[in-house]
Formats: sequence, C-alpha cells, structure tokens
Amino acid sequence: MNKKGYDSMKPNFEVSRRDFLKTGITAGLVLGTPTLWAQDKEKSPPKKRMATNIDEVMKIPRTKNSLPGPFPGKVVEVSDPKAMEKDKPNAKVIDAMVRKGIENLTGKSLGESFGLFFNKDDVVGIKVNPVGPGLISTRLEVVDAVIDWLVAGGMAKKNIIIWDRFDYMLTDAGFTAQRYPGIGIEGLQTMDEDAAAGKKKDNSAWLDKEGNHVSAPNFDKKVFYWADIDGPRGLPYLNQHVFNGKHSYFGKLVTQKLTKIINIPVFKNTGNGISMATKNLGYGAICNTNRLHKPLFFDVCTEVLAFPAIRDKLVLNITDGLRAQYEGGPMPAAKFTYLYNTLFFAGDPFAGDMVCHNLLVKKRKQMGISVNEHPKYTEYLRYAERLGLGVADSKKIRHIRV
Repeated sequence: MNKKGYDSMKPNFEVSRRDFLKTGITAGLVLGTPTLWAQDKEKSPPKKRMATNIDEVMKIPRTKNSLPGPFPGKVVEVSDPKAMEKDKPNAKVIDAMVRKGIENLTGKSLGESFGLFFNKDDVVGIKVNPVGPGLISTRLEVVDAVIDWLVAGGMAKKNIIIWDRFDYMLTDAGFTAQRYPGIGIEGLQTMDEDAAAGKKKDNSAWLDKEGNHVSAPNFDKKVFYWADIDGPRGLPYLNQHVFNGKHSYFGKLVTQKLTKIINIPVFKNTGNGISMATKNLGYGAICNTNRLHKPLFFDVCTEVLAFPAIRDKLVLNITDGLRAQYEGGPMPAAKFTYLYNTLFFAGDPFAGDMVCHNLLVKKRKQMGISVNEHPKYTEYLRYAERLGLGVADSKKIRHIRV
C-alpha cells in the first residue's frame, strides 16, 4: 500500500489571506460563518424546530448499503507515536495504521475488506477536509494509503475521485492532478477569493452573462435539502454559496457520479462541539449552507446524511487525528494543535463522532479549557440514532483500541 516519493505538505503556522477566506474571518461568510456555527453561549436552541424536508426523505426506501452499514456502533482507534515525528508524516507507519484500522473494523483481511464495501466498477469519492492546509487538513499520506487499498482491490484510478466543496481549497491542500496522477480531483464549486474579500468589484470570474453562478450547473436541482429560511441575496453570499432561497442542492458529483463514498475528516473542535465525520459531509455535499448554521446548528449534519445520496453510498469514515486541534476550530489555530498520532475508523459516522466528541472533551479539560457539556452539542447524534442512521448511545458503541 505504501506510496514512495511523496511527502505531505509542510505545515504552515501563519494564517494567510486564503486561510482568512476559508475560515470565515472575512465578511463573516466563508464556510458558513464559524462564529455562528461554533456559538457557545448558554442560550438553548429555539424550542420550535425549523421545518425541513427530512420527513419526506425518511420515506425513501433504504438499501442493503444504507447507514449505519454492516458495522453499526463499531469504532476502531489506531495509534502509533511514530506516525508524525517532528511534524513530518511517516508514510510507512500511516499505511500500516490504515491497514490495521480497516482489518479490525471488518474482521477481514485488507483484500477481503475491499469486497465487503466495493466492486471494481464502483466510482469512489474520497471526501477530504482541506481547511488549514499543511496544519490541520486531511493528510495526503492517509489518502495515499486508501487509494493504494482501492487499486490493490482492482479498482481503476479513473474510478477514484478526491473531492471537496471548493476547488481552490483542494489545490491549496495539495490535492492536485500532479500529486495524484490518474486520480480525479473535483470541487463542487469555485469561488472568486478577491471578490469575496471585497478587493474587486468585477464579478465576471464567478457570474455568467445571465447573472448566474458559474458553478450552478454542478448542482442537482432534483436533489435538495429544504429548510424554511432564505439565504441572503447579496453578491458576496452568492459568490460562496451559489444559490440563495430555501433550497440547498446536492452536488451532481454526489448524486449522479459517485457510487460509494469514503469520508476522511480531521479531528478538531467547533466550539464545544466537533467538526469531524458528519460535518465534513453535512456541510460539504450541499450549497447555500450559511443560512442553516444559526437556526439548525448540528441537525444539518444528521439530516443531510439521511439523503440516499449519502446514506446509501457512505461506507467508511477515517477521522484523521494525526495532528489534532482542541480549540479555535473549525478554523486552523496552530497554538491549539497537537500531535495525536491517531486514526479512527467507522462505517457508522455517528458512532465515530460520539467517540471522538467524548475524547475531545477530555482533551479540552486536560488543557484547561472551560467546557460546556450541554446535551445540545451531541443531540444531533442521538437524533441520528432515532432516525435509524447510526448508534449514539455510548453503552452500545464498541470502541476498540489498537
């Protein structure tokens, strides 16, 4: 599985202009205004829940591949102190960690595990988290190991696609065609960074002649998450979010092209909650998301994953905790990062997030962070269990340490 000749990006401990854009500091828009997402006030969520189309989605028949998958409530934690030494990833060690994690999750060899999840004709999307490139983004070496596993199972490289919501973020984090020859690299949308930062008034880079976002054709108008609140109509919002209105459309990549999804988020906080497996897809597979943060909070991470486009295709989650972050998230904050040298494996993303949430709370306390343990920060996981999408009850979760 090991791929030689490549090193992960060197960590960048200074926040650049692009980091500002990515983390929402500029104009309070990018990535869904983290200050709203990570709000940690003692205020409770509104008693009357905002209307969404979740009831309609739950009526859609499930398949044999639907969440929580063949290993509900099972989470495998693999640690090795040699995975990251002096901030340099050890590809050989990480490769072995991925092997151990998959085999302990499935109870099968690596080759047999491939057959549990895929056939050679599947089109597999590897969803990464490129925010905080080189510091807290998904490590290239973890993706390398996963790709090697897929190829060893007989899958053609052209059937493997590394993806995220924003194309430029993938490039910044090192997910390029040059780095991954033969592998697809796709962002659901583009964004004009200078326009988002208010540095220019020319919007021709992201608006077509009819005044529509150039990325609009990338989204599936037939598959959408509806919530009873409009997105702002200002141009800065549209630049990032593609549409306003009450519909958040899924990317066509997710609905029409991919047949299976491997999710590789990173281990980090968002206020007193986490920004890991479910958020990586909940806010990464759809557009027009900023409007959702304040009224729906984490529920989006459950309801978006209930759609067949995710529910019936997501087979594996590998949470990258090689370098983790316990405070300041979801934006990168170097002073709150640490070498954790750990990967988490789960078919059930809700069980995986519950385990990681509890571990992150423990770490925050160890570091002297004032922690709010209000149930609202994990209610979305219990909500998923009520919907039959996963296991959130810690007593029912099998947490295996390797």
